[in-house]
Amino acid sequence: MSICLKDFGVVCALGDSKAAVAAALLTGYRGGLVLDSELPNAEPQYVGRVPDATLDKIVAGFETNANGKFFTRNDKLSQLAYLQIADTLAPLIAEFGQQRIAVVIGTSTSGIEYGEQALKQKLATGEYPENYHYKMQEMGTTAQFIADLCQAKGPVYSISTACSSSGKALVSAQALLDADLADVVIAGGVDSLAKLTVNGFKALASTAATQTNPFAADRDGINIGEAAALFVVTKEQGGIQLLGAAETSDAHHLSAPHPEGEGALRAMQAALAEAQLQGSQIDYVNLHGTGTPKNDDMEAKAMFNACGSEVLCGSTKGMTGHTLGAAGALEAGICWLLLHDEYNPTHKVPTNVSDGEVDNSLATINLVNAKANAERTAKHKLQTCMSNSFAFGGNNISLVIGKQQ
Repeated sequence: MSICLKDFGVVCALGDSKAAVAAALLTGYRGGLVLDSELPNAEPQYVGRVPDATLDKIVAGFETNANGKFFTRNDKLSQLAYLQIADTLAPLIAEFGQQRIAVVIGTSTSGIEYGEQALKQKLATGEYPENYHYKMQEMGTTAQFIADLCQAKGPVYSISTACSSSGKALVSAQALLDADLADVVIAGGVDSLAKLTVNGFKALASTAATQTNPFAADRDGINIGEAAALFVVTKEQGGIQLLGAAETSDAHHLSAPHPEGEGALRAMQAALAEAQLQGSQIDYVNLHGTGTPKNDDMEAKAMFNACGSEVLCGSTKGMTGHTLGAAGALEAGICWLLLHDEYNPTHKVPTNVSDGEVDNSLATINLVNAKANAERTAKHKLQTCMSNSFAFGGNNISLVIGKQQ
């Protein structure tokens, strides 16, 4: 069955529309990674923040539900991404009916940021805010919020497997379509900045002292980011397709990846096999590329073993930050934008944005720079991309996305 990624909506540190995000990607924009002094408990940290002014672009009528005021930061991100796909969804809902529309969302923070604010007020005044409700923090809240926007009546649920969450949402969308449980699935990921994640990753010694530098010799960690990335997934021919997907779980360590990248490699190889492609046939690989010493080392090994040393690859987290539960869908969406003629008419791919300090100890992979990009675009058009997401506990996913002629 052909699994079509029919449309895509996105908001992240790079912008609040498909065109804005694509343009920023291809210019190597890092301005969305900003120094934040409010979220960290100790010294300021760089985060990939969506400006509050962007989040305030709210359409009236979506701000309440049965519990009263119900509009967390995750909800605001969700709505901004949803509005970009609403016109595509409308005729599909009319054709198939609300019972045949499903929603699957990957997240790790849900509405915890709103819960943090509510607890702060409780400690200061003895009372929670009048409009606070614990359901704002439940993991399924974001998926239900999106379902409420279009009155979807099919299966609605969330996936929370850390950084692979929203990549797995796309695989779940495929499963729902294959099982004839839905005709249309809104699938993707949403995660927002919160004290919990910013300080939690700091406690794990995983955050960077400056802007993150994936695959650089002096890389020292991640910048936490936020994003919403939503796909309209259908079973039809043509357009940009999910050609292959594979999940593995190596369970090597609670937070560290397998040092040889065994689980990551198996996911990449299985996704390629499902897509009926060789690794050398992929035009670009969006690497998980967190900027931590262990991830980038193991992923370079997996990339080399799966695709060789010639395929262009790189991390975009040096521009977006690590958006955790939204990362898989955001980076699959980046591949979607690159494959779309409207948003990438010159068939370029993003450079691997870092401080440029090359780590010669890594396995030999072809990290994108301006020269390599020019040489590739001179040869042929962009047809296939791979996107990797590797989460805590060795929870891995690899997706192959391409144009169907």
